[in-house]
Amino acid sequence: MFARFWRSVAAVSANRYKLVVLLVALVTIVLAAGAPRLRFDTSQDALIGKDTTVARENRQYQRAFGGETMLVLYTAKPGRTAADLVDGRNRAAFRAMAAELHRSGQVAAVISPATAAEFAKRQSDPAFAPKVFDAAKADFPDRAGELDRTLQTETGRLLAAGEASLDNPKYVDFLLHTADGQVRSALQSNFIDDRHGLMVVYLKGNLAIGDMGKGVDAVRSAVERHPVEGFEPLTTGAPVLLTDINDYLRGGITQLGGLAVAVMLVVLWFVFRRRWRLLSLGLVAVGMVGTFGFMGWVGIPLTLVTISGLPILIGMGVDFAVQMHSRFEEEVDVDRDLGGVLSRVLAHLGPALAVALIAAMLGFVALQLSRVPLIRQFGVMLDLGVAVMFLTVIFLPLALLSWRERARPTPPDRHLQHGVGLEKVVGALAFVGRRWLAPVAVIGVIVVVAGFAVEGRFTIQTDPEKWIPQDGSTVHSLEDLRAGTGYSTFLGLMVQAPDTTATPVATWMQRFAETEAEKHSREIVHFSSFGDIVTTLTGAPPSKGQIDLLLPIAPPDIRNTFLSTDHTKANLVFPIANISLTQRGKLLDAMTSDLETGDLKPPPGVSVTPSGLVVVGVALVDALEANRVAMTFVALGLVAVWLLIFFRRITKMVLTLIPVLISVGMSSLVVYATGLELSPLTAVSGPLVIAVCTEFAVLIMSRYVEERERGRTPELAVREGAVRIGRAYVASGFTLIGGFAVIATSAFPLLRDFGIIVALNVVVALVCALVVLPPILMWADEHPRISGFEPGGEGFGGRHVHEPGPAGGVEPEGADRA
Repeated sequence: MFARFWRSVAAVSANRYKLVVLLVALVTIVLAAGAPRLRFDTSQDALIGKDTTVARENRQYQRAFGGETMLVLYTAKPGRTAADLVDGRNRAAFRAMAAELHRSGQVAAVISPATAAEFAKRQSDPAFAPKVFDAAKADFPDRAGELDRTLQTETGRLLAAGEASLDNPKYVDFLLHTADGQVRSALQSNFIDDRHGLMVVYLKGNLAIGDMGKGVDAVRSAVERHPVEGFEPLTTGAPVLLTDINDYLRGGITQLGGLAVAVMLVVLWFVFRRRWRLLSLGLVAVGMVGTFGFMGWVGIPLTLVTISGLPILIGMGVDFAVQMHSRFEEEVDVDRDLGGVLSRVLAHLGPALAVALIAAMLGFVALQLSRVPLIRQFGVMLDLGVAVMFLTVIFLPLALLSWRERARPTPPDRHLQHGVGLEKVVGALAFVGRRWLAPVAVIGVIVVVAGFAVEGRFTIQTDPEKWIPQDGSTVHSLEDLRAGTGYSTFLGLMVQAPDTTATPVATWMQRFAETEAEKHSREIVHFSSFGDIVTTLTGAPPSKGQIDLLLPIAPPDIRNTFLSTDHTKANLVFPIANISLTQRGKLLDAMTSDLETGDLKPPPGVSVTPSGLVVVGVALVDALEANRVAMTFVALGLVAVWLLIFFRRITKMVLTLIPVLISVGMSSLVVYATGLELSPLTAVSGPLVIAVCTEFAVLIMSRYVEERERGRTPELAVREGAVRIGRAYVASGFTLIGGFAVIATSAFPLLRDFGIIVALNVVVALVCALVVLPPILMWADEHPRISGFEPGGEGFGGRHVHEPGPAGGVEPEGADRA
């Protein structure tokens, strides 16, 4: 059945080549029509899965209290202090900024120093403050004396400050500071110290990363249009970081892909010295159009990870195309009958490429074990792309080359010369391990064992700040922000209860926040909540009576940031110091443990949900680490089963997998030894190594089997096989390596490390397949009962191949077909 299929493809390509080209063009046009339907998914759900508990809770949190925060740090110029942020002109600037941002529709809340100071002023009103103190005494009668003393002290300070106006420096000093000169707890989010103030802008909740850019632009524009006199602004935050990554991957990866194609073009031009040597790039372009168009039709999104698969598909497509083109040129040197040429090309190379294709697809299927949606979509895209590339390469190049040969036949003097150039190098490398087979085998075993031993010890870097250039403006701005504030990100806790303003709930929230801030003083800078505003005013724990008094006078942005409109949800915000994701995970575990057991356990009927980028980042680390090693083993298992099914001999399957196993082990050792950190792009390199090395190994194995069937000795089979496929083998390998080497030049560590690791993996796979497999095949061939290799016997995969010579007969033993 398979033989008939390959003969049919050969006949159609030879006799109906124009029709084939036309049909491929039409199919490509139809598929390309799906390209406009492609969507770029940059939501956080794509990182951790929209159906996971963390994602659902994070969406709920952001619906209630807004999304990621933009932070604008104001640093006082010489002669100015943070108190000057609330003078008349600057208050007007902050009000104008807030109004503009709300009109933009990109923000949920804006809390500026002016917002905080105006709220503090309303609380200190002599006609209002005593009411709150009375409510506190009613709720906590045992603290009545303390509350009276606090009210008396604060009243005295208020009277000494003079006019209750934000243009009065003494009054502003009273509002901002306690009697001992410390910034009041509730104002620490906006007044960092005497030189720094902070405006906190909450973007709309549940924005895709791609849409955050609009919010970032709106904040930057508002800050620029409304300068605050006497202060230098610094506008930054997590949305800037995420937007930079998104913009670069959408634009920068395309530029790098174009440069990678240029490198491949150079490699093909100088290494693959055949007519129409650049044909493979054109074929890949057709395949890429079909792939991404198909993705649009079936609804597979482009993501931060799947878009990086572009160089992989280009490289593998070029590899398939070069092998097909090279074999055609080799056969046309022997026989000018296109029907016979195409029959031999597909009879020998078609099955090998099909085996490599299915092996690669099975390796990528293992990516479906990942708990990260991005990785699963990456696997689907690679499987789809490789399949489209294979179909393109099977039908289109032979039709085009047939067309070329009929229009302008290859001159008879363009024969392949034995032992020259790259072919000679490849032939020499194939025999390197012959004399040292035993040491190579021992080293190979050590590499495999050691590689798998260190597989689970890699550092996975999921902190987005480490994915971008460390000397770029975004990182510097975040560093400057942390220098001024001590933090750049937040951990939010959403407290849910029938009424979160009820005294038992409010007092527990305050006690929990104060205890955690004290226990984790190195990790938690301070905390913010509506209850803390109450405590800052009276010094007593918050209670429903006090909160009910303060809510009507609270600015809407402050009220909505900390309490839902129905009071069933409350927000506890913890600014987190610059600690690693591992440390954040430990902090989150410790806080979660306190919530579940001990004195800090919430009252009955109260639930607490951690949310924010800290939680998402920790969940991403867990998801990337889960099943990562299992994916490599499953990929190996699937490939092994497929090879066994095809070869029908366990020895051939084992022989093919030997260089694959060594490649996987060596790849792990290289990453471990160099200390390269894995990212969402590189954490799944195991299946990629398996796919690439299996392809190389299958091509070498198939050519060896073919040459042995011609009656050649094992040594001559290796030498002839190396000569025949050498230039194509090196050209395809170098195009893959060159493409990823270009990505390794990226300024973004996210892409740079991906390029480095994948390029190293391809080098390892190329060398292992070329240096390790040939001597093992020759050794196995000395034991026919083990190897199953018999001259003139069964063909590739255990199937007999009858190869006609130029006159339709069988080529004699030792004949030079070049």
